[in-house]
Amino acid sequence: MPTIGNLPSADVRVQFPDGKVRTLNLLRMLVHTQNAEFKAKHGMFLPSVGKLHPTVKALRDEYAITARTWEDAATQMRAFYEHLTTQD
Repeated sequence: MPTIGNLPSADVRVQFPDGKVRTLNLLRMLVHTQNAEFKAKHGMFLPSVGKLHPTVKALRDEYAITARTWEDAATQMRAFYEHLTTQD
């Protein structure tokens, strides 16, 4: 079932290293990515993104990244997002 009813193509099924398969929404992931980049660069979050629980730990748990700092999270999230959006 699509996570956003009118944008089913924004959902991508991803198998993580632990073997679990989850559906990620690319729009939500892009917001997380941009928020991490903004936090790393400016030291503050994007407006209205607080509801997404913006912490490095939350990103590690949701996207299986290994980041410990906002700079690492921004870099890893951008690489993961670009990997998913450039797949054929």
